[in-house]
Amino acid sequence: MNQTRITTWVLMASLLLSLMGGSEAAVPSSRGMVTIVDYTGKSMEVPSPVETVISLSSHASEILCALEGGDKIIGRGASSTFPPNLEDVPVVGESSYTPNIELILQLDPDVVVADTMISDDGREKIESAGIPVIVDRFSDPDRTIENIRNLGLILGKEERAEELADFIEHYQTIIEERVSGLEEEDKPIVLCEWGSAWKVATPGTSYGNKIIAAGGTSIAADETPGKYVVVSSEWVAERNPDIIVFQVFGKVPPTPEEMEETRNEILSRPGLGDVKAVKDERVHIITSGIVGGAPSVIGDLYLAKWFHPDLFEDIDPEAVHRELLQKFLGLELEGVYVYP
Repeated sequence: MNQTRITTWVLMASLLLSLMGGSEAAVPSSRGMVTIVDYTGKSMEVPSPVETVISLSSHASEILCALEGGDKIIGRGASSTFPPNLEDVPVVGESSYTPNIELILQLDPDVVVADTMISDDGREKIESAGIPVIVDRFSDPDRTIENIRNLGLILGKEERAEELADFIEHYQTIIEERVSGLEEEDKPIVLCEWGSAWKVATPGTSYGNKIIAAGGTSIAADETPGKYVVVSSEWVAERNPDIIVFQVFGKVPPTPEEMEETRNEILSRPGLGDVKAVKDERVHIITSGIVGGAPSVIGDLYLAKWFHPDLFEDIDPEAVHRELLQKFLGLELEGVYVYP
């Protein structure tokens, strides 16, 4: 081989290596960019599949884990404690309302997921560092399917997301089909209290809408829609609800004894002795863990069965809840989420 040919081969090899940027750069990247439009209407480009996520929403965290993305979460809001392995993830704020911006920027995630409680200023500070922020109503059951699909897209888990969406929509359809033919007089009047005595959900709120979707009539149908209003015993007695449902909040579901105590307090409230719901003991306690996010369909099934036991005699909400946890989180059902 003459000198000219040797020189030619050396130059070709050198050029090839420079174009490849070394052996590591020769491996093609499987990551791309996807476009997400969030609840605020903002369109953004997000890497997919993301490698790191900060979730300031407990409902979003649960969905991320159900989509096999729990190991991507490097920071969380303090209320993100389910599934239990999230407790090992650093806390970067109490919630979307009070994020630790400095810590979030230090962790430098691919994306931040937040509820609508996040301030415009907080969002801008994060986005100015080149970190996209997906803002949505993750607690709103009407947004659950859209949120599942968006999070599946950024995780590169679209197929898994469709499996979860199909599971939820299957039971939503059952409820819709069975209550769709009900006459108004066949729908029970429901008092739904939200977190504290006499605080009532109206139609237009997530909780109030669930009552209607399950085949009930809201006791607050004539109040300003989309609000939680504080009422009195006289107000309730005058409207004479058929059923009372009280939603309790908390990171950890209350014990059966605690829920029984709450129920007994409602049954013994002054001024409600002649109310149908109290006389018939149709008073139920439901926990926030099955009212929002992916498990919200479980709460829907309980409500529908309480309102129309004959129509949903074949449905066991607890069994559906168990299946949801086993199939998508690999967990067994523990604790009590409703009473009785």
